[in-house]
Amino acid sequence: MKRRLLTISMAAGARRSRRIRKQTTAVLAVAILTSIPAFSEDHSQSGKNYKFEFTRIADTTQGFSSFGNFPAINNHGEVVFTAASNAVGAGVFRLRDNVEHAATIASISDGLSLFGDDVALNPSGVVAFDATTAAGSRAIFKGDGASRILIADSTANGLAKIGVGSPSINADGIVAFSSLLAQRGSPGAVFTGNGGPLRTIASTSATGFTGFGNVAINASGTVVFAATLADGSRGVFTIGNTLIDVVDTNQHSEIDSFGDPVINDAGTVADVAFLLPLDAPEIFTGNARAFAPRNNPANPAFASTEHPSLNNRNAVAFSAISVSFGAASPTGIFLEVSGGQSLIPVVRPGDKLFGSTVDHANLGRFALNERFQIVFSYTLTDGRSGIAIASFDGERE
Repeated sequence: MKRRLLTISMAAGARRSRRIRKQTTAVLAVAILTSIPAFSEDHSQSGKNYKFEFTRIADTTQGFSSFGNFPAINNHGEVVFTAASNAVGAGVFRLRDNVEHAATIASISDGLSLFGDDVALNPSGVVAFDATTAAGSRAIFKGDGASRILIADSTANGLAKIGVGSPSINADGIVAFSSLLAQRGSPGAVFTGNGGPLRTIASTSATGFTGFGNVAINASGTVVFAATLADGSRGVFTIGNTLIDVVDTNQHSEIDSFGDPVINDAGTVADVAFLLPLDAPEIFTGNARAFAPRNNPANPAFASTEHPSLNNRNAVAFSAISVSFGAASPTGIFLEVSGGQSLIPVVRPGDKLFGSTVDHANLGRFALNERFQIVFSYTLTDGRSGIAIASFDGERE
C-alpha cells in the first residue's frame, strides 16, 4: 500500500493513491444513514476499552458491487463512494439517509468510465471526482446529484491524461489537484478550479519544485502538497497567501519520502513519512511551528500504511499492514486522538462485523469527520463487501 506519489513528473503511474468528545448525537446521526441497526464493539489496547458503533452504509446485498477502497465523509455524516450499481452501472454515489435514497453523482450512463475511487466530499454534499470521458480524456468534476460541473479536462487544459491527480474540494466548492502537463519534459503543476479557468498555484521549474503528489485544500483555500525539489530533497508544503515549508528531508534526514497529505481548517497538516533505512511508515501532524509523530514506527512496526485522514480536532485515522502477519499482528484501521502516539484499533482482520468476520478494511484521505465518524471499505469472509461507518464514542469506563 505504500505510495510513491512525489515523482509524478518522472513516473505517470504514481499519480494517485489507489488508494473527543464523547457525543451521543454523533451515534444518532449515524443511525439515520441506514435501516440496518448499528452495533457496538469494544476494542482494547494497553488495558483500555474503547467503544465504537458500526453502521452498515451499503453492501453487496443491496444492489451494489465493486466498491472503491476510499470512501469519504463530511461533518453531517453524508458518505460518498464509488461502486457498481445494479440500476445504473459503475459510478459515484452519495448517501444522505439510507441506501434506498442514494444519489447518483455520476455513472456510465453519463458517458463516463474508470471512476477514480479516491473521491472527496464537502459540507454541502458536493462531490469531487475524476473519470474518463467519452472522448477519452481524463477529467475532474464536481456535482451534487442534480448538476455536474467540469473542473478540468486533460485535452482542453493541456494536461497529461495519465498524470491527472486525485481531487480535493473545500466548503466553497473550490477543487484542488495536481497534474502533469502534456508538454515536452512532463512538467507538473498544482491547480485550483471552480468551473472556470484553472488557477496555477505552484509549478515545476529547473530551480524549484520538480514533481508533485496529490494535494488537499481546506476551508480558507490553503492547499497542501508533497513535492520533490531540484536538489533532490522532498517535503510537505502549504500555500495560501505564502508558501510554507511544513517539513522536509533537509530538516529531518531520517525521512526518505512522504505520502499524500491532508489539511484541516486550522492549517494543521497530516501525512505519512517513510523513514530510513527501511521506509518504516510514521504518521505525523504538523504546521510551520511544530511536528508531531502520531505513531511509534518501532512499536507496533508497520510494513506499510495508507495516507491518513485528519479532522478539525487534530485526530488522525489510517490503515496499516503489520511487518509480521498473524493473529496478533497490528493490521487494520487505527485512530489516534490524544495528539501523541496512543493508537486505538478501530477494525482489523479477524474482527466480527455484521454477522461475519473482517477479511480486509481500508480508508482514504477524507474518511474522518469532526464527530469522530470513520468511513471505511471492507470485505468479509462470507464474501460480502461494502462501506461502513465506525463511530468512536470514547473510552469505556
